[in-house]
Amino acid sequence: MKLLQYFPLLFIFCSCGNEHNTNVSEPPATDTVITLKKETVPEIRTTVSPKPVAYFSKKVPDELNDWKFAVNIYETKETFHFLMKMQYMELTAEDTLKIPNFGIAPKIEVRAGKDPYACIIGFLDKQNVFQEYKLVTAKEGNLSVKILHRYAAVTYEAK
Repeated sequence: MKLLQYFPLLFIFCSCGNEHNTNVSEPPATDTVITLKKETVPEIRTTVSPKPVAYFSKKVPDELNDWKFAVNIYETKETFHFLMKMQYMELTAEDTLKIPNFGIAPKIEVRAGKDPYACIIGFLDKQNVFQEYKLVTAKEGNLSVKILHRYAAVTYEAK
């Protein structure tokens, strides 16, 4: 009678150890490495254009001077880094712009902001959607740059 009590446990134990189950496939004999190919853009430019890749300019009304509010974006040696040159009347400043590497050549745009002397600097992503990055404003004789959003791109490689 005691043997009948242990029979179900013995049956489960023996069934779990079955190595001849035809529904189980064997893993490959060698390791398989999957490499995801990403689009590549050189990190360093071979030629740097002296002309701005994007710009914004608006005249500041003044009877005596030819003043303006302007932002010009220039290439640097590094493909995803740009130089921002800003001007408001006689005040000038520079800043950097670092675009994430999405595997495509960066496309910079400068668009008018909400205020009279404001513009938004951004880039087009893989779907050609404008991504706001920095806001440049000029108020009361001051020129300021504010980061609107932060971006990062990462690449995963499965092994």
